Amino acid sequence: MNCRRFGWMWLIVSGVLWAGVLHAEEPALPGACRPLSFEVKMRCYQGHLETVLQLEGTERALTELEQITAQDPEALREAHPLVHHIGQRSFVRYGSAPQAMAHCRDVFWSGCYHGVLQAYLSSLTTVEPEHILPVCPISETVSAYSFQRYNCLHGLGHGLTIQFRYDVLKSLAFCDALPGSWDRESCYGGVFMENIVTFQQARQTQVSTAHHHHEHAPTSFLNPQDLLYPCSVLAEKYLRACYLMQTSTILTFLNYDFAQAFAQCARVEGEHQTTCYRSLGRDISGYTLRDAARVNELCRLGQGDQIRQCFIGAVKDFILTDASPDPGLALCRSLDGPFKKDCYATVGEMSVPLFDDKDKRAQACRKGEDEFVEACLTNATAF
Repeated sequence: MNCRRFGWMWLIVSGVLWAGVLHAEEPALPGACRPLSFEVKMRCYQGHLETVLQLEGTERALTELEQITAQDPEALREAHPLVHHIGQRSFVRYGSAPQAMAHCRDVFWSGCYHGVLQAYLSSLTTVEPEHILPVCPISETVSAYSFQRYNCLHGLGHGLTIQFRYDVLKSLAFCDALPGSWDRESCYGGVFMENIVTFQQARQTQVSTAHHHHEHAPTSFLNPQDLLYPCSVLAEKYLRACYLMQTSTILTFLNYDFAQAFAQCARVEGEHQTTCYRSLGRDISGYTLRDAARVNELCRLGQGDQIRQCFIGAVKDFILTDASPDPGLALCRSLDGPFKKDCYATVGEMSVPLFDDKDKRAQACRKGEDEFVEACLTNATAF
């Protein structure tokens, strides 16, 4: 996901715990942050959100971020990193990962949950496999393949990457300690996202401050001479999760030349080429701030099935950003020709982790255009 989105798609990902005890004080109005330069503005918003969280809790801080992003497009592009920051500080406020996550909500790509796990792992002197196995349990209220549990496992991948100082291979090896393939895949995704997002943050800092000092050294797991790296050298079991994030790397190095990004995905061999085009759709969704007309325009820079897969990736992002099928349905309505059916089928697919209740999935599908409800229901009620 591109830096402009989270920069989010997606910034503070330092994993450094809140130092000292915050003294409760009346928060400055966020309007005072808005006219500041980018770096100063983001620090200002972070400080404001910290104060709100300390005074009124995580729930109020999340609502405050929603209000800020409604007024400031730059903050909206940085919403996922900012909500990571809220999650990190929530862990410190509440004292444990389960308690902190109980106060999070599925907004801004569920970054609050990810931030909590980052802070939890950073609080440990050493991390061993036994520390991560019990972190994301299945329970009466959290099913094995639920969106809530995915967020926990994905956040675990973020946290491992920070804890191991951006050693992607070591982080992936710890994900391998998880018992199920779905669990491991969810964790892998967090590793690859953290790897690119931190690189994007460092790059943005260099551009905005015109110097080369930044909090994290550029990761060695990206290569401007091979835009498919590290996916191009990893074992097969990691490739789906890797290529599902790789267009964020590609676009960063290509300065968001989307036509050239399609060409890079065409270099991917086998089934993962489809994954790459879907990754590009996700990035296009984030880059345009989920503007259906712009998504239509940019996905159509591809050819044939490339366009189809791009739209599938985009509609997933429309849905996952705030864990709601409604934005995805809106995108489907805007499409024409053969792409509508695939779009609605994807809405049905994505409703499964969002809703355990099949009736709720069916209700979501029935909000779509009549002739495509069945395509949505087929996937929504399959499990």
